[in-house]
Amino acid sequence: MDRALAEGHPEQAQKALSELLERPHVELEVLLACGARLADKERFEPARAVFGRAVEEYPRSFEAHYNLALADIALQRFDEARAALDAPVGTSKDQQPAREYLRGKIHEAKGEPALAERSFSAAFSAAPEQENYALDLGMFYLRQRNPVKAREILAAGVKYHPDSVYLLLGMALAEYLDNDPPGAATTCIRILAIEPRFGPAQLLLAVAHYTTGENEKCVKESAAVIGRPGAPPYLYYLHAASLLKLGSRDYGAILADLETATRSMKDCSYCYIALSKAHQDMGNERAAIADLETLVGQVDPGFPNGWYRLANLYQHAGRTADAARALEKFERIKTAQTSSEAEYLGKFLLPESK
Repeated sequence: MDRALAEGHPEQAQKALSELLERPHVELEVLLACGARLADKERFEPARAVFGRAVEEYPRSFEAHYNLALADIALQRFDEARAALDAPVGTSKDQQPAREYLRGKIHEAKGEPALAERSFSAAFSAAPEQENYALDLGMFYLRQRNPVKAREILAAGVKYHPDSVYLLLGMALAEYLDNDPPGAATTCIRILAIEPRFGPAQLLLAVAHYTTGENEKCVKESAAVIGRPGAPPYLYYLHAASLLKLGSRDYGAILADLETATRSMKDCSYCYIALSKAHQDMGNERAAIADLETLVGQVDPGFPNGWYRLANLYQHAGRTADAARALEKFERIKTAQTSSEAEYLGKFLLPESK
């Protein structure tokens, strides 16, 4: 089966798996190893069948139940995963935090954050040296919009694993969301000293530079990443916005970047602000107005900065009645909009939890 999986022959792998499961008896170690290899290939359904057989044949095995729960979590069968973990199986001192860790994953997936926090915290407290326990608890706090607590947990994990790029990346994200973009930049530079082409760190470094006004550095970092396939679209926005702030006249590159960004991010309000600024700098006031009209008419009618800039452009174009209406709209909604551009970028770095 190993060879069939490695060479990409799923039919042969399925045949070998069926033959294995048809045996009247299979050693536990063989079942666990086989299931783990299937899970590594993200073949979670057959992996679940193997771990299910292990549970059936070795009902007192914690490893069998634990791995079955892992497969069920991957398949989003959270009730089944919970049942596997709750089986009356004795656990060792090391296995108890592992069980709590998986319970935390299930609770969070089921929309039970208080229970998830309790389980993740119990696992981390019992074994703070375990990288995944620190990482998952820290990321849980980030998803709960508690960057202060996330920084504390992730920093504790980094003490045990100073070269873990994933813990460091989580810590950098927590620093950024905790209104410390210089700290985030420093941590990203530390990551890139360990793994120079680690894309997520380059991305966050560009965001941090942009937020702190280091526009030349942002242009450099974002340019290095957008040249690669699959670059995040908001890096194109950062590249264009930084060029604008530097007074660049490379409008071809700026407009191309913003076209890429808006094509992928339909709700990128700041992209349309940048488009309008670019067209205004080019002397195309009509296009600058049209960009803002698209913003407040189709993208985000409640975006106050769009209305404010539109009022100014209308006034400059002699459209005084339109300017008055836009300014009135701005005055009505400005107090409801309190988020900064840094907070806006943070939503792309860490999307809202569902």
